[in-house]
Amino acid sequence: MQDTATALNYAQAYCASRAETSSRCDQLTLDLYTANYDLGIKAALGLDFFDPVSIQTTQPGNTSITKVEQIFGVAHSITPGSWRTNFTTMEPIIDSFILDSALYGLLDTNVLSY
Repeated sequence: MQDTATALNYAQAYCASRAETSSRCDQLTLDLYTANYDLGIKAALGLDFFDPVSIQTTQPGNTSITKVEQIFGVAHSITPGSWRTNFTTMEPIIDSFILDSALYGLLDTNVLSY
């Protein structure tokens, strides 16, 4: 941090982004030994820190929850008979305008605001 005012601004933005609680997905696990799982393998090898992901889960009673999260950690667990990739996910610190992102906004299409 350059100074205390900058640190305060970051702290206030972080607190504002976490003030409202909601359902969340803290970890996403991909089993790369699953048969015919080409898309999962491509995702496991192609995703990186801060990449946005849309996660959908089916709940009891035929309801579903869809969340947009960001990758904040990647861990591979590889043994001779298995390969699992665990992604630590969190809500973005601040929803923002990311170029060429259908999840966050498209240039010349959406409005940048805070």
